[in-house]
Amino acid sequence: MKKAGQRMLLLLLLPLLLLSFAGHEAAAAGTTPGKIVMDSKELALPKGVILENVNGSVMIPIRVVVENLGFEVLWEQSSRKVTVQQDGKSVQLAVGSTTAQADGVSLTLNAAPKQNGGTVLVPIRFVGEQFGLSVGWDNTDKTVYLSGGVPSDTPATANPLPTATVAPAASSVPAGVSASPSPTLPPQTGTEIPEEVGGSITATPTPAATSPVVKGAVFSENRLIVAAAGGAKATVTRVTGPDRIVVDFAGAVFAPDFSGSFPGVSTGGSPQGKLDVSGYPHISEIRYALFSTNPATVRFVIQTTGYQNYQVSTDESTGLVTIDLNAANSGPGTPVNPGFTGRPVIALDAGHGGKQSGAVSLTGKLEKSFNLAVILKAGAILTQEGWADVIYTRTSDVTLGLQDRVNIAQAANATLFVSLHANSLDKGYPNRDKVNGSETYYSRSESLPLAEIMQKHLVAGTGFKDNGVRSKSLHVTRETKMPAILLEAGYLTNPGDEAALYSEQLQDNLAREIVAGIKEYLGL
Repeated sequence: MKKAGQRMLLLLLLPLLLLSFAGHEAAAAGTTPGKIVMDSKELALPKGVILENVNGSVMIPIRVVVENLGFEVLWEQSSRKVTVQQDGKSVQLAVGSTTAQADGVSLTLNAAPKQNGGTVLVPIRFVGEQFGLSVGWDNTDKTVYLSGGVPSDTPATANPLPTATVAPAASSVPAGVSASPSPTLPPQTGTEIPEEVGGSITATPTPAATSPVVKGAVFSENRLIVAAAGGAKATVTRVTGPDRIVVDFAGAVFAPDFSGSFPGVSTGGSPQGKLDVSGYPHISEIRYALFSTNPATVRFVIQTTGYQNYQVSTDESTGLVTIDLNAANSGPGTPVNPGFTGRPVIALDAGHGGKQSGAVSLTGKLEKSFNLAVILKAGAILTQEGWADVIYTRTSDVTLGLQDRVNIAQAANATLFVSLHANSLDKGYPNRDKVNGSETYYSRSESLPLAEIMQKHLVAGTGFKDNGVRSKSLHVTRETKMPAILLEAGYLTNPGDEAALYSEQLQDNLAREIVAGIKEYLGL
């Protein structure tokens, strides 16, 4: 994974591919305050606030976004520091400073947060991506596009954005996202696709403004990102001999101003070429060309050095199609989805991991270690009893994003999702070391029955004070499709809770109670 600064730089360049198709006069952009559109809904800007682009970073009012997503925002007037928290993740930014903290890791920003009267402006791409949001920017009319969140005060619509899917290991079914019925799929795994890229292609007339077009492409952070418009839809197929992933935009041609690295032109005048894949040892080549003229089809081929999982997502508001090769079960040491046996599939999530240590206890112990120890014990009991299949989000000390955890559960078609954490309080919190107890969180109403049962068993497993069931917009409990809860076993900032949480006896008891709660919920 590249550094955060490199990631922001790349993604800030992507919207430039869209500029020649914006359809607005540049002069108008200089006078408009701008807009923020989240999941197709325009958000209200504070009066007098104008969106700014500082050193390539789009600055927006922090409260506009986080309050619509249900995040927690803390403001320290004396230090002018903003802390954004959700699902155990914490991001800290300070007005005037280009250094930010994400779960204790220092990251460099392109532009420092600034204060405009009573409003604090922050670089939205950095904040959004830390919490799993997709961010786009149209410079011509100063519009920020956000997707991936569910506003806390707005019910889900009947037609949500397409949900990204993960191609399960050893699957021969093509993975793809399409908002409408797809055209005939290319051949499935193991079938050769002739004349993939290259050769003499007949020149194609310039398309009408509403025709499906591919405007540009870039590859970074192990992701192929394609800018499309005019209703262009992607179908994705895995092919072997050699291993590769084929991405087709049926009915589409290249836009006149197509942008891509190492560009070339076929003998027929259509763009063809390769993208820069240096630094990615598992990707040998990514090439593109107009594969067919009747019907027109733009094709990208991702040549891999072996079997490669992938995830496809489409942002309808920006037209960006992403083929993410960072699938959670594609590398060594990561979980493997179980085979489908007809038994319940239990997704067990050990919070944090790797570079994200989670909370640090009073004596320096790390939350991530407690979470993993108990989850592995619970999984071992479930496996031994044999009535369920177990899917882990992680089985070792690896860094894993919030959406990665969701994707693993979705790909396994999990029956339910249980995430385990341990709580803590900031140093400035009053009577910090006195607060204790266990609580269970849920986000969607259908998860409440599971939360109530699991809270009862959580308290039985820890022996701590019963803090009850609480509703909160947390990423892993909000974005999952199955009943999902997050357990906060106890407080690492409380001496009594901390000592017990790291004892073998409590961990064994808690693992047994987690299993008992799952069985009670399933009526087993």
